[in-house]
Amino acid sequence: MNGIKFDKSWLIFIAAAAVFLAIKVFAADYAVSDENTYFKMGQLVAQGQVPYRDFFFSHTPLQIYIYAVIFKVFGFNFLLLKILSAAAIAITAAFIFAIIKERLNFNIAAAASVVFLFSYGTLLFSNFPTGADFAIAFMAAAFYFFMRKSFLASGILSGLAAATAQLSLLLFIILAAAAAFILKDRKAAARLMLGFAIAFGPVSLVFLAAAKGEFIRQILTYHLNKPGEEVDKAAIFLRIVKTNWLLFIAAAAAAVSKYRVRISVLLPLALAGAYIAAFPLIKSSFNYYVLYAFPFLAIAGGYGLFSAYELLAERLKLRRGVAAAAIAAIIVLASFSAARQFSSYDFQDFPIAGEAAAYVRENTQEGQTIFGDDSTTPLISLLSRREIALNYVDNNAMRYRSGITDLGTTIQLLQEAISRKELKLVLLRRIKVQEGAYVDFGIGTEDRFMAFVKENCRLAKEFQYEWKDLTQQLEVYECLPVLTTA
Repeated sequence: MNGIKFDKSWLIFIAAAAVFLAIKVFAADYAVSDENTYFKMGQLVAQGQVPYRDFFFSHTPLQIYIYAVIFKVFGFNFLLLKILSAAAIAITAAFIFAIIKERLNFNIAAAASVVFLFSYGTLLFSNFPTGADFAIAFMAAAFYFFMRKSFLASGILSGLAAATAQLSLLLFIILAAAAAFILKDRKAAARLMLGFAIAFGPVSLVFLAAAKGEFIRQILTYHLNKPGEEVDKAAIFLRIVKTNWLLFIAAAAAAVSKYRVRISVLLPLALAGAYIAAFPLIKSSFNYYVLYAFPFLAIAGGYGLFSAYELLAERLKLRRGVAAAAIAAIIVLASFSAARQFSSYDFQDFPIAGEAAAYVRENTQEGQTIFGDDSTTPLISLLSRREIALNYVDNNAMRYRSGITDLGTTIQLLQEAISRKELKLVLLRRIKVQEGAYVDFGIGTEDRFMAFVKENCRLAKEFQYEWKDLTQQLEVYECLPVLTTA
């Protein structure tokens, strides 16, 4: 099975990546998701605005600058914005393939990259762009160059990953420690740190100069101050393991195999373990944070797959072709099951986005603004060509609960915008569980804000659609200035 020539395994990888991208193109549609805030921020950056100074942004900036390039070149192209996430995942898979084929063989490299691409979590989390998709592409590239002992390049790519998402810093810390204490090469560690500084240093300095203390407040203080969510993260993680079982089993097999002492197994397992261990410590309960572990589970999992092949071929004495076919069959079945499960996921679908945007456009004048739920309002803004009041694109409730943004001041500014006849509509999302029982989201969970809305606005339109036994709703409130008499 070993070889260094271009063979059919390259074709398997290319075909798998093409199928993955085709699935993602087919699935690209409007969603209730944080992606809408990032797309809108990309538009603002393309218009010359600066994150942290002109609008709140709680992540490092590279992601929205990638989107800004799309807006600059193509304008608002929803499919292109959406498919960038899938492209980043395909690039990640290419680095997984390259890493494993240099240390094992082409066939196992193709198998591991397929397991990564068609794990349910990869399919699902890349459908709602969060920045993690771009970050893990840089992380996989950084790991590839680290294993090739190109430490400066690895450091630069680690810095780009950190400039995309703060959680990527964990990769850099572990790689630097590995260079210093496992490879026992201080020069390698120094080159790694120099590369990181070359990439991440200028980004930090630019935004420190442009936004001053707001840069640190928004990417660090905000996350430290926001309250934790009372959810069962163990249950969330177990659900992730269950729906991505082959990825985790393959990595576990590597951990107990004869290859477990190799740095090409130890280091990916350490990285995956670090990101999994970090998950319960993160205050937010978003399951996509586990995506950071997936490339490294896949790399280690390549050795697990190879160990399974050796077990079948050498210890159980199956023919090599039969053993390979058995492994391939398991991968195909798991991939098909994950793709089928992904295709049936529709909880975050937003089928009324176009209709709601048309209503907003028809019932506002150019120059008037909208405000509301952070998972839907930015998309409505893009589709209706109406700006968001106060530039509050990311208007999640944690902004106020963390103390980063004062709710009382926000309400006062909104009141002034209504008085000037600028703020016209407030959009709020909720789910009707049963008659008279609702689950509210985002800013709609803040009692003071809702009291302000009820006092200054009237319910003008209600969009809704059924999801299983629930009714998804988007309420549109029209805000009217208070009339005064002489």
